[in-house]
Amino acid sequence: MQQVKAMLAALRKDYLRDLPAHIDEIEQLILRLELEGFQLALCQELYRHIHSLKGSGGTYGMPFISDVCHPMEDLLSHIIEHPTALNHGFISTALAYMDLLRRACLSYAESTEPDAEMQQILVQLRQSAFNTRYSALIVESSEVVTNMLQEVLRAAGFRIEIATDGYSALGRVLAEHFDLLITGLEIPRLNGLALICALQKSGGRISKTKTVLLTTSDHLDPHVHADCVLRKNASLKNEFRRCVRGMFDSDK
Repeated sequence: MQQVKAMLAALRKDYLRDLPAHIDEIEQLILRLELEGFQLALCQELYRHIHSLKGSGGTYGMPFISDVCHPMEDLLSHIIEHPTALNHGFISTALAYMDLLRRACLSYAESTEPDAEMQQILVQLRQSAFNTRYSALIVESSEVVTNMLQEVLRAAGFRIEIATDGYSALGRVLAEHFDLLITGLEIPRLNGLALICALQKSGGRISKTKTVLLTTSDHLDPHVHADCVLRKNASLKNEFRRCVRGMFDSDK
């Protein structure tokens, strides 16, 4: 066991040593976009780098790296779908994300977690990246289901964030405002029922967040009432679309 821990610690150390160079490489791609304008191949290359960094951050126990990369991915997806958005503050926002990654790298190198100021900067960057009326947080273990949910929410004009487990999702909803929480019942570290229950008992603004519970189970705790409970089946996409429209169309 000690040998395994030592090996993991060495891999983490190597990763942190190489991380600044990876961030520099990503920044150079961003600056190329600023200089050359929209190019699909360049945007796709940038997306691949961000996606890789997001995965490696989670692998080496640095969740803040992944938290920064998630909205960067969403921003790049938006640019790929709407090239003219490149001229609407994308470069400055992307460079701000890079600065935040560098600060996170320094924190982790000193064996400390990113501080509250860095967390707040990330919240502000997320909120300013898109000019949207509503925001949603997805907590779902299936990548296929997550992609489907994002497709529906983007079409409805939502700013979308992703959390990897229930515990991190709870921290997110306590720190920033979300209009909608979509959570799977079967998620790690605080399942969907516990997460919704925590929101309902929190009181104040957070308790007003609308909730959707996704499940394969027919037996649910009667004391936890999500705004929508949807089964994971072939009709999920259409049912989810109707659910979102029913909850938010009346606000327009």
